[in-house]
Amino acid sequence: MKYSNLHTHTTFSDGVGTVRENIESAIAKNMISLGFSDHSFTECDPSYCMTPEKYSEYIKEVRALTSEYDGRLKVFLGLEKDYYSEGDDSEFDYIIASAHYINKNGRCYPIDHTRAQQEQCVREVFGGNIVDMAKCYFEMMVKHVEKTKPTFIGHFDVITKFSYMPEEDWEYIKAATESLEECLKTCRYLEFNTGGISRGYKTFPYPNRFLLERIKELGGKILLGSDSHDPKNLDFFFDESVKILKETGFDSISVFNGKGFDDVEI
Repeated sequence: MKYSNLHTHTTFSDGVGTVRENIESAIAKNMISLGFSDHSFTECDPSYCMTPEKYSEYIKEVRALTSEYDGRLKVFLGLEKDYYSEGDDSEFDYIIASAHYINKNGRCYPIDHTRAQQEQCVREVFGGNIVDMAKCYFEMMVKHVEKTKPTFIGHFDVITKFSYMPEEDWEYIKAATESLEECLKTCRYLEFNTGGISRGYKTFPYPNRFLLERIKELGGKILLGSDSHDPKNLDFFFDESVKILKETGFDSISVFNGKGFDDVEI
């Protein structure tokens, strides 16, 4: 089947490909559409994201190439918005709600950059209690989704990236599941994110299997997202992801049409 990806990073934030290079790669991969979602500005860590001054340039370039490639590829303008980001989102076609930091005691701790930084956060903020960190993260995701009212939720359990979280612990499962259930009350759409696999950290997309099954039970909707930082990874692990979704009981995926989502049979 032909794929779409809405989770794409470029040289405007922490990606290695330009907007045009990603579009050309999507066309070569016979994709039906591509959305750009560079990182919104986070004051606590400007190293990976767009600066406020870059927003207008980003918007202008994506819109110009949307027109240039009209008829060859549908191109959408999005933004991956962090919990700690502020600003006007009205110029974007869609918003992804994601969280990349825990900000405590006047310090911003990255939660998906390195395992060492995760361990430091658990040690310094939560006294070594890893489940307390997970609870804090999942509570933050609920607040983020309720406040942002995103188009869809990005890499819901990204804190599992380094296989450090106790995913079989009942307290962890309870915190993750309750957070998911609350988030679904505001936003029905979550991505099945393959970015952890393309980077060599995981063998299963976000969210994990028990959360994916719960999404199905509650009538949530799934779209594919590669969280691509390199044009070659725009559709990474998508065939395999469709197989997993079918095995879980999904019979369709959601594909963005510019205003909302269409259900596409798988």
